[in-house]
Amino acid sequence: MRIGIVGAGKFGLVLAKIAAENENQVLLYSRRAEEVNSINDDGKSLSGVEFPSNKKTSATASTKDLVNCDVLLITVPSKDFRSTIESLDIDIKTTKIVSCVKGFEEKTGKLMSEILEDDFGVPENNIFILSGPNLSKEISDKELTGTVIAGTDKNFVDQLSKSMSNDYFIPFSNSDRYGVEMGGAMKNIYAIISGYFHGKEVGENTIGLLLTKSLEEISLYSHARGANASTFLGLSGVGDFFSTALSEHSRNYQFGKFLAMDKDSAEALEMVNDTVEGFLTSKIVHSDAKKRGLDLKILNFLIELYEKPKSLDEAKEIFQTDSIEEDIKFNF
Repeated sequence: MRIGIVGAGKFGLVLAKIAAENENQVLLYSRRAEEVNSINDDGKSLSGVEFPSNKKTSATASTKDLVNCDVLLITVPSKDFRSTIESLDIDIKTTKIVSCVKGFEEKTGKLMSEILEDDFGVPENNIFILSGPNLSKEISDKELTGTVIAGTDKNFVDQLSKSMSNDYFIPFSNSDRYGVEMGGAMKNIYAIISGYFHGKEVGENTIGLLLTKSLEEISLYSHARGANASTFLGLSGVGDFFSTALSEHSRNYQFGKFLAMDKDSAEALEMVNDTVEGFLTSKIVHSDAKKRGLDLKILNFLIELYEKPKSLDEAKEIFQTDSIEEDIKFNF
């Protein structure tokens, strides 16, 4: 395949390397001339990612050069997604586009696929999602990793999956593009609350309760937006959520631990000193959930926690009910 990678960040570079190692023709787009020259002249990125010597990888600073690609993998941050699509000097309506971006657009609350379909007129069968527990460094270190490629065109999903598959990076297919994308966007919210509870040094029983009920809220909200609840039992749901919610390296988890130290959100953000994706996402989802009449108790508590510290006893009240609730509320 002729694979275009839009975005030369850590994830874009590692995907480009995998694609090239599988004998695909890879064209990497970057706005930085120094990056383009380094890849074309030296066969490696400025950050030191080395590409195979099979001459399958090249780079460009012109989006016009992407016109002959069979597919474009978009790997830019969510805040840059719309402007990046606008900058593409090709007919995107006839292009297969894979969003590898997790999150919602701040201004509109839209997922990346919704931006493509609603605002740029890209047909549904040309939109795909790549998501899962995919830390760039671990993939680069060849740690065994699974990912999900989702879309309605199963033949193309299978074709792309085979083109990207190797002994340490294993794609799985899913037809629920929306659910796969929602899992990646929602997991950071509940990684924050996981960090908070871990910071309060609760027991494993409590963590089991928290993670299960967090996944329930992810499922309920996502189902309300059109996703299939069963999707969240897969890699893009349980897999991505658990690996983030239990990782001390996660910025969202760290942010939650600082909140557990009775810091307000501004102080906790300053202590992390990096982007905390779940902070903005939680506000977007909370606002939309209220409009939809959804009572997401864990999310409600988190929003309150941003404003003022809360005790562990107050946190435990999330799970208290006046009546016996059903164990499973997933809408399968």
